[in-house]
Amino acid sequence: MNNNYKTAKIIKIKKESPKVKTLVMDINIDAKPGQYIMLWIPRVNEKPFGVVYDKPFTLSIAKVGPFTKKVHELKVGDKVRFRGPYGNSFSKREGECLLVGGGYGVVPLYFFASSFPKSKRKNIILVLGAKTKEDLILVNDFKKMGVKVQASTDDGSLGFKGFSTDLAQKVLKTGKFKSIYTAGPDIMMQKIAKIALDNKIFCEVSAGTFFKCGGIGLCGECALNGYLVCKEGTIFNAKTYLGK
Repeated sequence: MNNNYKTAKIIKIKKESPKVKTLVMDINIDAKPGQYIMLWIPRVNEKPFGVVYDKPFTLSIAKVGPFTKKVHELKVGDKVRFRGPYGNSFSKREGECLLVGGGYGVVPLYFFASSFPKSKRKNIILVLGAKTKEDLILVNDFKKMGVKVQASTDDGSLGFKGFSTDLAQKVLKTGKFKSIYTAGPDIMMQKIAKIALDNKIFCEVSAGTFFKCGGIGLCGECALNGYLVCKEGTIFNAKTYLGK
């Protein structure tokens, strides 16, 4: 476990949506898809964020509160402090796989998809859901990678009108999927995990439970069915995630 803080300088900022910015740093880190870091802003706070990419070190952060508001005020050339990475990672299975992401929760799925050889990405389908088309992020990045993307929006402003879980069930009927990986809101992941178990498909979930201590396991804020997400996650199989 690495609790030593590192410093990185922001070299690029990309606005993904009205709420989400991607920060590209001037350093590489050794991380695995599904792992997270603890980002620290002195005199403000420290929060966990999934790694979008490790070489170069990249984060996509949604503005949802005081801490992330401060992050969104950072400019190119500013420096950030962080520790990590922490946690476990997704495990790959052969054959067709379905990724199901909700909103900015799709971040760990991007890193995971990018870890596949280019020749294998044709076997990946991503179902990405959000409230409106403005809230969909990384769509073009996934497409450039060679991943097939199907979008769903609650208001029908882009792609399938409805929930990503409904679209995922439709997509599952079109192929012989060997695995499902999901990241996003808990209510979405719970339904996807249940769908996977009902269909006897291997499934892993990126548990986004909030935690304060970050990989130390002291505060207990991230307890999930007898496990500590910060130490024993954030990736769990569907059965463990649902507490079955």
